[in-house]
Amino acid sequence: MKIGNYELSRREVRLLGIMAAVLLVFFFYHVVWGKQLPAYREVRSRLLADQARLAAAQQAAATAPSLTKNAEQARAAWEATRQRLGFTLQGTSAFLDAAQPRDPALRILVFKPLPVEKRDPFQVYPYEVTVSGPYPALQDYISQLESLPALTAIHSLKIHARQGNVATVEASFIIDLYDLGETAPVPAAVALFPGGRADSFAPLPGVAPPVGGGTVTASPGQGVQVSSSQGSQQAPTKPGPAGSPPPASSQPSARTSPSAAPSQPAEEIGGTPAYTLPRQQGGRLVPGPAFTDPPAGNGDVWLDELRVLRNVGPFFVLSRPAALAGMNLGRSIGVNLSKGQTKAELKVDLRGRYTRLQGYTGIDDSFANSSGKVKVTIFADGRQIYQGEIRPGDYPRYLELPIFLVRQLTFSLEWQAGDTGSYDQLLATLASIHFSRQS
Repeated sequence: MKIGNYELSRREVRLLGIMAAVLLVFFFYHVVWGKQLPAYREVRSRLLADQARLAAAQQAAATAPSLTKNAEQARAAWEATRQRLGFTLQGTSAFLDAAQPRDPALRILVFKPLPVEKRDPFQVYPYEVTVSGPYPALQDYISQLESLPALTAIHSLKIHARQGNVATVEASFIIDLYDLGETAPVPAAVALFPGGRADSFAPLPGVAPPVGGGTVTASPGQGVQVSSSQGSQQAPTKPGPAGSPPPASSQPSARTSPSAAPSQPAEEIGGTPAYTLPRQQGGRLVPGPAFTDPPAGNGDVWLDELRVLRNVGPFFVLSRPAALAGMNLGRSIGVNLSKGQTKAELKVDLRGRYTRLQGYTGIDDSFANSSGKVKVTIFADGRQIYQGEIRPGDYPRYLELPIFLVRQLTFSLEWQAGDTGSYDQLLATLASIHFSRQS
């Protein structure tokens, strides 16, 4: 082999070949093997990972409709559970409005929002509260907070006696408000003064201070009252359960059968308001007597003795004790509901004079085979304080609700489709409802 004028020997040619092979191996090792191959392997691994993620995304996309349906069902089930448990209070603004002490003898010294906490799956709004006043008023305030239609928890409760005044105590505690709504409530510092109110702890609009001074206390509870009176204005007596079924004369007549309901008295339409409930006489309704104030004293007052401000249905005084799952309950109010007439409403005037409501709700046994059910909602000055459901043949639902300083009370009843039945009509009753006065 000859390069220019130089003739390479065979040995030199072999050495050049070996040198070229070494250079080729060196290039391949440092360039191809050392750089290109690792880059290829990295790209390949990324490709495999992306392919796995793509397969997972495709699988998730295939199940997305069922997941969406399950999520909607879960939200609906949670909302139904929240309503069934009575957790209707949403947002810190509504909570602070409802947390006003109903006893003016109790003073709030501190109501301070603490940092918001996240306790899965809830967001919690804690408040540090310090109050001062008579011990019975403190007990009532704790009971009021625990009975709010919201998910709350009270802890770190401390009670101290005030020096120089043995009748006054000072208590401090922390109350946690769990947010159950679809959207988070506004921050506590913003909600301290709801719109339209200069002072968060002033009495609620439309709530007047109690007549006279002193501590508001509740009178002893009563129970089922058995009476065969036909809506007469008599002083409440201590109720007691009936020992026998209703007599034959008190059984539902043909005019109150599922095929016919008592008619509304024509005298009520456009006439002079009597502010009382109509009475059931001879299978039809007649206007009640003109309203007169209940007898003075500390005795309980029956529902049919209160001033009626609104009566859609109408509600009427039964001419016999209500028969609820075999129990006879006197001084009862009824209203006929059906698929054709699904809603009824009764509003009475309390004037802030009463402390507690007690009584029963249920569906009269004369309509035990009805296919309907009734949702019962009670509002105190426009704020919901109770919601429940009554069904034919069920035991009556007992009610015991605090109504301090409440001026107007509204009973709202709504017919709903229920289980198997022979007809849709029913007679919903407010049985032996009575009110304890302020002492």
